[in-house]
Amino acid sequence: MVVTTMDIAANASKESKLLWKDKLTGKGIVGSRKSVNSNRLEDDDDDFKLFKGDVTRSVVNGIPSIEFFDRVYQLLIKDMDTTMVLTLLRLNIEYVALQSRTYNLWRPSMPFQLMEIENGYFLAKFQNKEDFDKVLSQGLWVIYGQYLMVQPWTIDFRSSQPYLSIVMAWICLSGLLGYMYKRKIVEEIDLI
Repeated sequence: MVVTTMDIAANASKESKLLWKDKLTGKGIVGSRKSVNSNRLEDDDDDFKLFKGDVTRSVVNGIPSIEFFDRVYQLLIKDMDTTMVLTLLRLNIEYVALQSRTYNLWRPSMPFQLMEIENGYFLAKFQNKEDFDKVLSQGLWVIYGQYLMVQPWTIDFRSSQPYLSIVMAWICLSGLLGYMYKRKIVEEIDLI
């Protein structure tokens, strides 16, 4: 029997293909949240319980409809506590390139999940608060000579907007003592 590289590649791609459902639920993914040790956040999918009053299903004019109540939305929003929005200024970047570069730049203590959304935005979900805070506070991050903008995810974030509505910036005011770099102090200086 003769085995060609085409046969090997075809078999490898069949074995490595995951269903979208499996990717979404984290089954079969190396480094998924299910396989992480106890240092991770407590907000695991196993802790997310839907109760009878949390969901209403119905059929309207032959179209299935589902409605989630406030408790579900609050749980989903809480789960985004360690998620940040990323975009590279003036440059489109592929998912794999961004993932590789950010892992090398940030060197997180635990793997993070990166998801590409629209308009050049990505979401990075960290498994612990320490990595999240480090990335947020230890910038400026530069990839391929362009600034990587990072900001915490908020419920007001819209990926359909071409620009971030809030931009975190590093400022340097000559002569201002380090302990005075507080929001209220900088706002007062801005009023001058």
